[in-house]
Amino acid sequence: MATRTTQQILLVVVMRYSDKAVLATYQNGEVDKEGVREQVASNGRAKPGGKYTAAGDQQCIHYVLDQYSKVYALVTLPSYSPRVAFAALEELKESFQREFGSRMATSGEGSLTKVATPLLKEFVQKFTNPANIDKLSAVQEKLDVVKSVMQENIQQILINQEQVDKINSSAEHLAEQSLAFKSTTKELRNKMFWKMIKMRLLIGAAIVCVLIVIIVPVAVMVQARNNAS
Repeated sequence: MATRTTQQILLVVVMRYSDKAVLATYQNGEVDKEGVREQVASNGRAKPGGKYTAAGDQQCIHYVLDQYSKVYALVTLPSYSPRVAFAALEELKESFQREFGSRMATSGEGSLTKVATPLLKEFVQKFTNPANIDKLSAVQEKLDVVKSVMQENIQQILINQEQVDKINSSAEHLAEQSLAFKSTTKELRNKMFWKMIKMRLLIGAAIVCVLIVIIVPVAVMVQARNNAS
């Protein structure tokens, strides 16, 4: 059975919306913060209090913009619940503002990463697996596990059915070959029988011819002697 990935939060980013400066990051997977910066920068319609998601095949970016023009973003796997992501971002926003709010307006690029690492690490450990904190996500995870098991069972049934079909096909092929062999044997037996009859007739005809060749001259000679006497 395939195991579900538990490390679903790949990156946490805190940045200013005004100049797009990334103040702090915590990386939990192979993902680049520049993708978050570009995504936020490309959203010219972002408003305070807004919640935004940019979904991709390999990852999703969830982010919110607060009333102080600060952006809090998560990069997650596509399976991560957006509802849980935005609930987590609300908690991150409150805790980060409480710890570093006075420094966020003037801090430079990456200057809060080191001091914020313990906070961000604890945040990721808490929220990286939504099933640990969200009942619906836990139920969904169980359903996904059951679905995976059912898919494997169905696949195994199909494989077994395919093998049974192959065996049935082989049996039918052997039966057809047996019937064909019986038919061929009967035809060969008939051919041999008529060939034997033909040979016997030919031998009989040859014997008759030989007898005629022998008997006729003898009969002629006997008749000639009788006439002479």
